[in-house]
Amino acid sequence: MYQFIENSDKFISLHDCKATGMTVGDRVITFTFADGICIGKKHPRNTYGKTLRTDAAQVEFNLPVGTPDENVTCYVFYGRKNGKAVRKQFNVEKLARRINEKGCPLEFLYAYKGGDTVIYECSLRRKKKPGSRECILVIRTDGTSYRWNELCPQKTV
Repeated sequence: MYQFIENSDKFISLHDCKATGMTVGDRVITFTFADGICIGKKHPRNTYGKTLRTDAAQVEFNLPVGTPDENVTCYVFYGRKNGKAVRKQFNVEKLARRINEKGCPLEFLYAYKGGDTVIYECSLRRKKKPGSRECILVIRTDGTSYRWNELCPQKTV
């Protein structure tokens, strides 16, 4: 389906990329990015000398043993109450429903990686006010695949 598949994020970033679809399997979760992902200017396939977005792309996280909910944690922040942040935990199915059925793209902002875990600071975009909710997505993974077909020279980052 995709022409290019990378298993390293050395020259790939999800910063400011919005997942518009999400699927959940037994040992895999996949995010679909309609507007693509970012490919750095030093990537061997990027001959344009600047960081670019791809066409529509997918990112697949392979999960170690256990269920998706044992490997993926999502906290969504709902403002403050009595001076304390209110956070709700979403299971992966609820997060997927928000993205797929309610039209709430998940915008990836920052990534922190260590060992087999990646922590993403994200924004769950909404049509009603407030327009977004901050969230933290924690994924234990034993491999990630980045897939796309074309680099788009007109989509500079």
